[in-house]
Order: sequence, then C-alpha cells, then structure tokens
Amino acid sequence: MEQIKSVLEQRVDRLTRPEPTITIFNGHQFYITDTGTTGKRSQVSVQLSVRFRDKQLRQLKGPVLAVFLCIALHINEQGRAWPSAALIGQETGYIEDTVFGCLKRLELMGYISRVQLSDQKTGRFRSNVYQLFPKSRRYRGRRTHRIHPSRIPPGTAPLDTKNNQG
Repeated sequence: MEQIKSVLEQRVDRLTRPEPTITIFNGHQFYITDTGTTGKRSQVSVQLSVRFRDKQLRQLKGPVLAVFLCIALHINEQGRAWPSAALIGQETGYIEDTVFGCLKRLELMGYISRVQLSDQKTGRFRSNVYQLFPKSRRYRGRRTHRIHPSRIPPGTAPLDTKNNQG
C-alpha cells in the first residue's frame, strides 16, 4: 500500500509541477565529429520551449521580447549579462529610449534585475549588470517604487488636467 501511495504522489507531483518555458543551460558538452575527433566545450545557451508560446509570448512581445532575448544571449555562466543600452539598441534595432522602457518593464515583470555599477576611483556610472530570473537565484536588484495613480496624495496632480479643473 505504501508503494502505491508513493507512486501516486510522484505522479501527482509530476503533473502539478510547472514545466520551465525558458531554460538557461550552463554546462559542458562532449562531442565527437564525423572524422572521429572528440572534444569538450563549455556552453551557455537559452532554450525556449513550445510552452513559452502559450504562456509568455503575449507578455513578452515586440521590443520587450527583443530586449529580453538580447540580454539572454549575452549571459555568462552565472546568468548575468552587462550589455550597454547602446549595444542592446544596436543589436535589436530599437532606439535607447525604447530599450530603457523595455528594461523597466522586464524588471517590473520579474524577468530581470538590474544593478548599477560605478567606477570605484571616479564614482562614475559604468554599466548595468542584468540578472535573468532573479527570484530563482536570490539576486538583489534595484528596487523600483511605483505610485499607482489612484494613490497619489491629494493636491499633487497638476491643475490643468481636464478632470482637475476647478
């Protein structure tokens, strides 16, 4: 009876566990060529499953998807990347303002975290380091505080708006 219970629990776990839609592979690949040459190489890659199309393609579309994929294609073994906004713009074909908007949106959606680095000698801004899937790595990024429009304190909205003329 215990064995049956164990098998049923494993099946339920397999059925209820969410399957990954985006996978980052970080490991070694052993290969043999058609000439018999063998070797090993390190590889980092991003794999999108077909489930990505069903579950996340609606969220990540257009420039947001392009910026996410660009960052993902720059990752290192720790899942971090640091392409500049100019490089992301060059590789995706979007202007920097669009790139910055996409980065903010990806961060709010939980796909990336950003940490701004600065030069210790000069104190000048160097670049952002992006962590993909920060919740899965316990990575602490920038905290973004958003004020919902309905929670703006009274008297702070401009008086020239149509709804606020008095």
